[in-house]
Amino acid sequence: MRLVNRKNFITGMTGVYCVAAELSSRGFLVTLTSRNAPIVDMMVSTPDLTKTTNVQVKTNKAQGTQSFWLLSGEARNSSPNLLYVFVNLRKNEKPNYYIVPSNRVAKEMDVERTKGGVWFSFARNERDKNRWDLFD
Repeated sequence: MRLVNRKNFITGMTGVYCVAAELSSRGFLVTLTSRNAPIVDMMVSTPDLTKTTNVQVKTNKAQGTQSFWLLSGEARNSSPNLLYVFVNLRKNEKPNYYIVPSNRVAKEMDVERTKGGVWFSFARNERDKNRWDLFD
């Protein structure tokens, strides 16, 4: 059994709930998955149920890096109905959201091989900020 770092868990869940609240306020139907579900943190449907999108949320804490997000190796896989919402939490302000289709994440992610293993990350790009239109 893998022990989860409590602070990282809370940061991750804060991001998930912030994204769910933002999407709900925009009229979308949001269902959170079980916390151990692979790749998908939530499923989002349009109000008329004509489109469903799976969402993976990655979150940075306010006092951490804000220029990239760490990923798992699963990010190398993409799906036409999977979006990543990258969240930068900020002290006493609303978070910043960057929404990116999974095919772009798979293509543009950085892979760094070190003695300690392989690290996957995705760099912030301002063109992705607040792209809520990708859910329509």
